[in-house]
Amino acid sequence: MNKKLESYYRDHWAEVEPERMARYEAMFQWRDGQEVLIAPAEIGNGNIVMDYGCGPGALSIEIANRVGDNGKVIAVDINEQFLQKTGDFAAEKGFSDRVDTMLLTGNEIPVPDQSVDRIVSKNVLEYVPDPETTIREFHRLLKPGGIAHVTDSDWGSILLEPLGDQFNPIMSAAGIAFQTPYIGRKLYGLFRRAGFQDVSVQVLVSPDVTGGLRPVIHNMSTYARISGKVTEDEATAFLQAVDQAIEDNTYFAMLPQFLVTGRI
Repeated sequence: MNKKLESYYRDHWAEVEPERMARYEAMFQWRDGQEVLIAPAEIGNGNIVMDYGCGPGALSIEIANRVGDNGKVIAVDINEQFLQKTGDFAAEKGFSDRVDTMLLTGNEIPVPDQSVDRIVSKNVLEYVPDPETTIREFHRLLKPGGIAHVTDSDWGSILLEPLGDQFNPIMSAAGIAFQTPYIGRKLYGLFRRAGFQDVSVQVLVSPDVTGGLRPVIHNMSTYARISGKVTEDEATAFLQAVDQAIEDNTYFAMLPQFLVTGRI
């Protein structure tokens, strides 16, 4: 693998082109149905909460609404444009005093020991250079009684039918986009080794028969094409087959989400 592709898992988040940014802003909107994904964090009024990998800011703003005037959100990301969008979103909602943004440039998080009450990270740790170091950093940052709550995928568990045989090589080639593609199944052990107590795990599965995961599948085909292992014509033909399956009502997809929560 060439040097550029070796770091693609990180680089494609540090720099996001306009078309993909627009897609992410649509994908990452907060929806009431996502409550189950963050409920275990037990975010309350007055909490100081770190949103690790905040993206364009929808989750940070939802958290800011929950912590109230006495709370604080520290929105952390490696992408300056994401942080700008998060700050603008906070200003739009009147939450500028509640939301601080922080550009992350390495594995260490520049925040003092035992300074936050909650840490949430949604679909981020599959991309970090060293998930074990990151989770140990979470442990360091939390106050006694604090909670770290991570939601992440496990790309070895994704299903797509009736196109499974075509999708397998797409997913194999798309592996350049992930540092730890099987992070979901690894989180429990990582939390325990980092010293967290009372570690709990949920696996949520929502079968998709309407095309809800179509943007995710689109991303995978893009990564596969960038890898050089799948041609543009092959990626286009694959997406056309996905759209046809959706139109024919034969489409079925599933991507389990692993929710792991640990306490100090």
